[in-house]
Amino acid sequence: MRLLPRLGLSLLTLSAAVATPAQDEGDIGFPSVEAARSALLARDDVRMSRADGWLSIEDPANMSIWTFAPEDDPAHPAVVRRSVLDRDGQVVIRMDIRCEGDAAACDALEEHFLSLNAGAGEALPAQDDADPNR
Repeated sequence: MRLLPRLGLSLLTLSAAVATPAQDEGDIGFPSVEAARSALLARDDVRMSRADGWLSIEDPANMSIWTFAPEDDPAHPAVVRRSVLDRDGQVVIRMDIRCEGDAAACDALEEHFLSLNAGAGEALPAQDDADPNR
């Protein structure tokens, strides 16, 4: 599988002073990848970008980034939604995936995004280090 783009990490990184992956992954809130894509593209309050065929849609109102696989990727149609949430005072990244492509490609897509999330959390300062009053 080709290297997936790291689009939109700025939103997650800037929004999360201390980010850890959320343990519960769930549904994207739409019946299909195409339904999610169409609904997001119809909105005027989102930002869209493309890299290497991957479509990234930033949804600042919901603190989410949606990443859609290109048509030539074996996981297509697939979308990964990463959202920044506050869980009991701790900022977490929740990841939801809908993959309607090849099962092995879907597994690889999930693993890649899990590693991106883990890397983003490791790159951020620890909560104690981020406290300016220390």
